[in-house]
Amino acid sequence: MAVLRVCTLNLHGKQENDDIRFSRIADLLSELEPDLCALQEVVVDGERTTAGGRLAELLEERTGEEYYPYFVETHLFYEKYPEGVAVLSRHPFRSTWAADLNDIPIPPLLPRKAAIVEVDVEGNSLIFASVHLDHHENPLVRKFQAEKLLEALDKLSPKDAAVLLAGDFNDTEDSPPVVGLLQERGFVDAYRVINDDPGFTFPAEGPKMRIDYVFVKDLEVLSVKRILMDKGLSDHFGGVYLEFEVKR
Repeated sequence: MAVLRVCTLNLHGKQENDDIRFSRIADLLSELEPDLCALQEVVVDGERTTAGGRLAELLEERTGEEYYPYFVETHLFYEKYPEGVAVLSRHPFRSTWAADLNDIPIPPLLPRKAAIVEVDVEGNSLIFASVHLDHHENPLVRKFQAEKLLEALDKLSPKDAAVLLAGDFNDTEDSPPVVGLLQERGFVDAYRVINDDPGFTFPAEGPKMRIDYVFVKDLEVLSVKRILMDKGLSDHFGGVYLEFEVKR
């Protein structure tokens, strides 16, 4: 089976230099040619397309490949611009879903949803979710949200599908509420399969924690690295890039 490539990046909402930084992000991503990309803090600017849609267009210009965007709105950025999570894909969507992560015992600080897509890759069903868990100081909020996400995946995903969860989990790798819960359900922290360095992704200035992940299930991880670490692209110290094969 062909090698597939995925990535995740927090776009840091709307900034004054969006045209410049999105162009630079597209330049760097086009060199990697990801099959699927999870985006967080994706904003709709007035009547313009979403930031995810803009990136899809920029990638198409640079690669000649069509990219399909899927955006799920979660809340308003600074109470003005619709914000949410998104997926970009080189493969047409077989199905798309928005998983609500808000009906939990402790309310999140901001409404949260996950953007989930199903694509067909050489006859194999692949489920890919863009995730942005809450930044609440109580880690139980993220534990409850992870449980809601896994419940949605159990209901929506074909039983034979490989699954990837990518995004900003707002929690460190030694935090049982999220990482432990996912690993107990058969997911693997892809970065740790290959790397033993700290892999810090936040904050952009003086990074001291890893909160951006790609978790995989029923996949053969080939390589993982951090990407897009140029200053000014995000308030995160880059994103995560993964190459893999489906174990089929």
